[in-house]
Amino acid sequence: MLVTVEDTGRGVPDEDKEAIFHRYEQRKRGVGEGLGLYLVQILIERYGGRVWADDRVPGRPGKGAAFRFTLKKA
Repeated sequence: MLVTVEDTGRGVPDEDKEAIFHRYEQRKRGVGEGLGLYLVQILIERYGGRVWADDRVPGRPGKGAAFRFTLKKA
């Protein structure tokens, strides 16, 4: 099963798409403790899924982000 959560914010630059899932990774992105997406990744992977960041509009990161994850069918 594929689940997608999208927004119309500033998006995630290609060079940050993997780093935002690392613990305490907040460099220039703003506020937060840097644990939210890290914990999401841990939980999704623990249940046999995968999570990643994508562009809401393919090839146009400034048009919003799409966070996608898969889970195994129960």
